[in-house]
Amino acid sequence: MLESVMGLERVSMVQGPYDSPYMYEICEGVLYDRQYFFYLENGILCLRHVKKVKQSYHTHLYLDGESGGLQLAEGIQGEVMQVVTEIIERLRAKDGLTFLFDELLWLHGRGPIELNLFNKKDKVTLNGRKLATK
Repeated sequence: MLESVMGLERVSMVQGPYDSPYMYEICEGVLYDRQYFFYLENGILCLRHVKKVKQSYHTHLYLDGESGGLQLAEGIQGEVMQVVTEIIERLRAKDGLTFLFDELLWLHGRGPIELNLFNKKDKVTLNGRKLATK
C-alpha cells in the first residue's frame, strides 16, 4: 500500500490540559516521519508537530508538540489516510518557490506572514557581497 511506502501510520495524539489540569482531548490521525500528525476535525485537515509518549505500553500515542499547528484544507470528506496520502503527494510535486507563489501568497484573509528563510549560519551573497542576516 502507498501509505507504507510513505511511512504513514495510524496513531493518536493527546492535547491539553485545557481549562482544568485534568481536561485532555485525544485525536486519531496519521503520523508522518515520526513527528508530524495529520488529523481531521469537523472537515478541516490539520497538521501538528508531535512527540512520542515514552512508555512501552503506549506504542501509538503521541503528545502535542506545542507547535500551534496548521490548517491545511477545509471541507474535507473521506478517510484521513487517503486524504493525507493525496496531500503529501501534491506537496512533494511542488518546489518551494511554487509553494510560496501558489499557496502562501494567495491565502485569503491573511496578514503579513513573517518567514525567516535565512538563519545566522547561512552565508548569503549577492555579487560577491555578504548580505546581512539576523
